Amino acid sequence: MTRLSRVPEDQMTPEQQKEWESLLRQYTPSEDGLIGGPFDTWFRSPEMSNMMRRFGGFLWSRTSLDRGIVEFAIGVASVHWQSNYEWNAHGPRAVEYGIPQSVMNELREGKHPTTDRNDINVAYEVCTALIQRQALSQSLYDRAITEFGERGLVELCGTIGFYTTVAFTLRAFDVEPKEGAPRPFAPIPEA
Repeated sequence: MTRLSRVPEDQMTPEQQKEWESLLRQYTPSEDGLIGGPFDTWFRSPEMSNMMRRFGGFLWSRTSLDRGIVEFAIGVASVHWQSNYEWNAHGPRAVEYGIPQSVMNELREGKHPTTDRNDINVAYEVCTALIQRQALSQSLYDRAITEFGERGLVELCGTIGFYTTVAFTLRAFDVEPKEGAPRPFAPIPEA
């Protein structure tokens, strides 16, 4: 389900047309003509879409962080913002890239994951501190620098911020997984 419908190509601005063609080089639309994820929404602002996709590409392939830690951080954001689409897209990838399934199960259930891996523990604590308290204590900052270095901490902050934006986009436009796909998070009641 989504609040959006496909924009017919003859109604796209030239900028939207260019961005849509770029999206089609990477993604195949479903039967309803939508690509899915945040892309159908972002493309309505072509310059933003292009920048977001470039930044997302950096986080996907050029970050100094371990790929599993990146996917785990995305999982933290998706659980906090209750984003089913984001969880379904990235939760399994975290496991594929070496994060234990038990850790992801506990994360999905809203628990502090039980693990002896320091990188997972520090990533979880950094992400939740930023999301919940909007700051890092000096001791947590020091642990993060020891574990990931300055560059890694910058990129971890970028990951959690980027995927918070993704979650906001998905929630605002009611982008949910296809019918029959897992929905671990209940719909948020309207205020």
